[in-house]
Amino acid sequence: MTSFTAADAARILGGLAWLGDDLFARFGRWSADGLDAVSAPQLASLSRRLGEHAAWWRAQIPESVLLAADVQDGPVNSGVAELVAAFDGVDPADRLIVAAAVVEALTADLTILAGRLNPVGDAAVARTLRLVLADLIDRPAVAAPAPEPIRGLLESARPVTG
Repeated sequence: MTSFTAADAARILGGLAWLGDDLFARFGRWSADGLDAVSAPQLASLSRRLGEHAAWWRAQIPESVLLAADVQDGPVNSGVAELVAAFDGVDPADRLIVAAAVVEALTADLTILAGRLNPVGDAAVARTLRLVLADLIDRPAVAAPAPEPIRGLLESARPVTG
């Protein structure tokens, strides 16, 4: 695996912050619209945590005029953009399944990122990463697979490795 550069940090951490903000807002709306009261508490909890994580990621984005063009303020790749767009068509009964699948994929991608970090140079990012992963240990777990097209989009929607 390649090393984690400052340009990677600007792009990936900015993209993670953007994704966290989007999931915070979306899962928060899903939890409050009354269309699936059963999953609402888990979605609300997950929403709040992802919003907090977005702020943590944003705080780790390197500040440099040399990296200004690298800072990502949107989806880190087209796969993430397509996945987020597909959320609009999710049936309310499938929302928790989708949220669980998305967070599972995000967790897997963050674990890959952990292997790219330099223990000294990237210590602050590594600490944030450990906090996020620890916070997601009790993420919703559902036995059912995510519905199509979400399931198919999860492979190309890699915010770190994509």
